[in-house]
Amino acid sequence: MVNKIETGRRGRAFYKGQMIDGATGELREILMIGAPEEFDKGFVKVFHAFTEALLQDEDIAGKAIRLLFWIMTKLETGSIEFYMHYSVIKEELGVSTDTYYRWKKTLEKKGLIKKVRPNIYQINPACVVKGKGHTLLDEFKNPSLPGLE
Repeated sequence: MVNKIETGRRGRAFYKGQMIDGATGELREILMIGAPEEFDKGFVKVFHAFTEALLQDEDIAGKAIRLLFWIMTKLETGSIEFYMHYSVIKEELGVSTDTYYRWKKTLEKKGLIKKVRPNIYQINPACVVKGKGHTLLDEFKNPSLPGLE
């Protein structure tokens, strides 16, 4: 459990809490210094295990990864939802309708995105978040790439 204890003059947040040491299993006191609150705005975090899994997956690397990167640019800070329509993808990425649907199906099958309403999707926050993603993971459950469990 980690609790924010104060925000410094330059906008840095200070956190204090406890964490289990993975090597020893021992409970340790921790103090963390965060980046200024404004720093997270517009910053896309891509998790290491996710990146490795992506690059090793033949269905995604070099193909559907283009659509995934496009999605990352469309995320609003603090949200996992985005609008996606084939006509927009065709225009912005210069791909055919068939390619769009093939890439979208691949990302859905791999558990990276899921449709929630017509043309509205969610990206899996276990992989990528924009801003603070601590509370977003419960909204999206379906990791299927190695390292995302």
